[in-house]
Amino acid sequence: MRNPLFFVFLILFACTEKSDKISKSDIDYIEIDQETGWLRVHNKQNKWGFIDKYSLIKIPFEYDFVSPFENGIAYAKIGGKEFFITKSNQMLEGDFEAVSIFSEGLAPVKKNGKWGFINENGVIVISPQYNKVDCFRANGLCAVTQNGKSGFIDKSGKEIIPIIYPDVNQQMRDDNVIVKNNGKWAFFNSKGKQLSDFVYDDVFRTDYFNFSKGIYNRSESTYFKNGAVLVKKGKDYEFLNENIQPAFPNNKFDSATVFDAYQNAIVKKNGRYGIIKPDGKLKVDLEYDFIEPYDSNHGNYSEYYNARKGKIYSIYNKGLRKIGESLEPVYNSFRTDNPAISFKNLKGKYGVVDKNGTVKVPFIYDEDLRFEGKKYAVAIRDKKSGIIDSNGKELFPFNYKSIYELDDIENTFIFSDKNGDKVINLNGKILLSGFENIHPIFYDHSKFIVKKNGKFGVVDVNNKILAPIIYDEFSDWVEYGPEKRHMVKLGSKFGMLEYKTFKQKVPILYDFVFVAKDKVFVGKNGKNGIIDLNNNILCPLIFDEIKPDISYGSGFGANKIYARKGKQYFIIDINGKILKSVTRQDVQQNSSAPKIEIPKPPPPPKIK
Repeated sequence: MRNPLFFVFLILFACTEKSDKISKSDIDYIEIDQETGWLRVHNKQNKWGFIDKYSLIKIPFEYDFVSPFENGIAYAKIGGKEFFITKSNQMLEGDFEAVSIFSEGLAPVKKNGKWGFINENGVIVISPQYNKVDCFRANGLCAVTQNGKSGFIDKSGKEIIPIIYPDVNQQMRDDNVIVKNNGKWAFFNSKGKQLSDFVYDDVFRTDYFNFSKGIYNRSESTYFKNGAVLVKKGKDYEFLNENIQPAFPNNKFDSATVFDAYQNAIVKKNGRYGIIKPDGKLKVDLEYDFIEPYDSNHGNYSEYYNARKGKIYSIYNKGLRKIGESLEPVYNSFRTDNPAISFKNLKGKYGVVDKNGTVKVPFIYDEDLRFEGKKYAVAIRDKKSGIIDSNGKELFPFNYKSIYELDDIENTFIFSDKNGDKVINLNGKILLSGFENIHPIFYDHSKFIVKKNGKFGVVDVNNKILAPIIYDEFSDWVEYGPEKRHMVKLGSKFGMLEYKTFKQKVPILYDFVFVAKDKVFVGKNGKNGIIDLNNNILCPLIFDEIKPDISYGSGFGANKIYARKGKQYFIIDINGKILKSVTRQDVQQNSSAPKIEIPKPPPPPKIK
């Protein structure tokens, strides 16, 4: 008989060749694994693995997730399957229904519908008996739920806080935990001692950040470690220290935020907003109508704040020094490290200040400046576009109608002026010129739909012609058609080209081409039908009119197809089989009219 106290490991596979390397261009995220010294990497195919300092692959990139190693084992996932792997990439799996990540030397495992814990040797040390478990924290406790009630256990499985409460909670960095009863929260320490009565309506968590670590593991949840915990008691918001005493005098507010990564908390009292530090001192006085973080996506570590009084916004840095004023708030564009920001001053002009308020780029521009980690930015002044460096020096003069930066070719732009468009790199080298219009293809910015003498075609960045410049209209697939196809018009006829070779996939002989998902509605010589993306006939061209339902191909609705022969109207299937008769009114109300014209490629959008 198998001993249920042992984790039965099955070695399922070994590692791939370790001579393989990963290209630096394929790395999306990288951090040092503290135990192995390897580099834990997330690649651009959304897979995880490990490499060494020479970029040799130590753990192959086949995992949807893999944790850092702890005592020779890492938690990993592929699809819906969870398991552990060793440093030699052996996948270790036992007879459990589910496993979770190791924490404080123990990992949750599920058996017969119940959760327990194993140690690093795979031995069950707390038998599966719980409906739900958290992870063990540094305070030695783990929150568990059993028969609808919750409490805390230690690493031996002993109940430290009885499993009798409706809800409990704990954070990663704290010794204290919270317990709920009769709709109110109380604080307990890790020894099980109750530190407060059940009087708090809410207890707010925050995050403690160590910015020296990688983005995936730089933060740990906490109630207290940013200065004090924020609680709500009745209508009041208060801050408490770890002894569950008021953190400072005058401790009650009408509203408040938690202390963020820079130990700043926004507070409201008597309708006015300010910002305090953990000692309770106001560093931004209670004089504003409203205050909010600049970084709307990561409010717990926003480096700047918008403080509005009347119509004027004061911009504060994380040290709570005012660095500028504006008539509009300033927000982050998903970056989490902002050494400088651009905003509109009270005169309506944009410039750049650093985090100390020093002007780096003068306030003379018409739109905001987005350097985003680069040493240059497209700028607009007096309705003309140019390029400046991060100190405001002109790299390209302000002579252009627009400048569009390409995604796939580094430091390269489309410049537009009255003489047409040019592709030029940051060194001033002209890569493409002589066209009335140059439009980057959405899926590959090294290829361009170009216009010359009123005709359209496609060239690459080396001016090699990929599709002859003969077409009257040429679509960029993402807006007007399916993936991997371009709709074109030549004379009065329409067809479709394949997206890499630009060979005809639907011959240019139709009176109209209308795409609904992967089906193509076409007309020729007064008769309509349906083909697929490779010109295979699905519904013969026998109808006088044919239209898809408005929601056709969207995933909603019934994907109906309407057709007309003479004065009779029908619903048909994709092969043209008549399913039922309908009225003309049904068709008019529920169908999409085929688009006869393909809009010409628009000029590149302006960079703001």
